[in-house]
Order: sequence, then structure tokens, then C-alpha cells
Amino acid sequence: MAIFNSILFHRARKSVGNVTLYTLKEQNVVRAKGIHRRDRKSLAQLKQRARMKAVREVGSHFYHVLQQGFCCSSLKEGLNRFVKANVGKMYVDDELNVSYDLLNLEISGGTLMPPVLSAALKVGENRVVFCWERQPLMPYAFSDDQLYGVVSRIEDRDGEVILLGTRGVSGESSWELPEGWDIHEVMVHGFAMNARGDRASVSVGLVVGNEV
Repeated sequence: MAIFNSILFHRARKSVGNVTLYTLKEQNVVRAKGIHRRDRKSLAQLKQRARMKAVREVGSHFYHVLQQGFCCSSLKEGLNRFVKANVGKMYVDDELNVSYDLLNLEISGGTLMPPVLSAALKVGENRVVFCWERQPLMPYAFSDDQLYGVVSRIEDRDGEVILLGTRGVSGESSWELPEGWDIHEVMVHGFAMNARGDRASVSVGLVVGNEV
């Protein structure tokens, strides 16, 4: 900023280029305009932004399981842990189109061993049949660990967490879809949790209805 007296610029109040002229207390003042530059985002930054937006949107479809699956005290923490576990699984191409594998998403997480679990969709009966095998006991697999199946609607923020049985005994369980659910529009995951409910396993993807 410069203050000066000039007959030529007396009471000038205009901008020229990046310079502004005005009068302050009977004195002529010249001030340079602040230069604000916003660097254009690189393709890598745009991809990361698209990846973060997508993973949060996908996470909202698993609200029904995140708090339990990640053994946390709030849905917000569960969503944050889902984002951390899955942001690297969002593929973004150079046109910023996002793609991902539904069955590869982790909807639970922890140190326990994942269960040996499978699921089949019975189209004509509109139900899911779960089967699991007894696992050898190991430091991260206990006979009283509880096994859960998770059935989620692909295009809706709705789903159910179903208690199946325990890790120490093989078994089978059938679950009928609620009225109005389309078996071709669901995805099924599973995970294990200890008896106290404070440790879980990484989830396993089992089956997607639109691939049946």
C-alpha cells in the first residue's frame, strides 16, 4: 500500500489491473489487489475425491451392521472404520467412473479368524440358506465364537444381521426374506464374533443376488 498526494490522481476511486486507487482521510491511497490462485486439482486428487465420496455412499447401505461388525460404540465410528477398510477397494478410471466388488467389501473387522461359511439363494422360495463348518480351535478361533450372516439390499439402506450358530459346531440355517424383498437384489456376507461381543473377524463375501 502507498499513500501519496497527486493532482493527477486527486480523489481517484478506480481499479486498474491489479491496483486499486481510493481516498482515505483526504489522502490518495494505492493498494495492490490480493492475488488468489486456486490450483487445478490433479487427476490423482480428483480420483481420490471420487473414491472417498463413493466409499461413504456405499457404507451407508451397511448401516445395519457396521456398529456391531466393527465392535464400536457409535455408527459414526463404524462408518469411519468401514471407509478406512474399503477406500482402497474403490477403483476409479480416468473418467472418474467408480467401480467395486460388493463381495470384496469388508463390513466387519478385527483379529478373529473368518468363519468357514457359505450361502445359497433359493430363488423360488425367496430365502437364504447358510452352511458353516466346524473349525479347528486356534488362538484366533474359539468354539463359542458366534457366527453371523448379513443380508443387505443392494439398492436400499436396509438389511438384517442373523445369528447362525457357533464356530465349534457345523450347521445349517435358513432365513426367509421379508415381504417386499427381491432375492435378486440382495447381497450376503458373514463374519464371526467372540462370545463377549468385543472382537470380530473380517467379513467374508458369500453371494450376490444379481449374479444368480
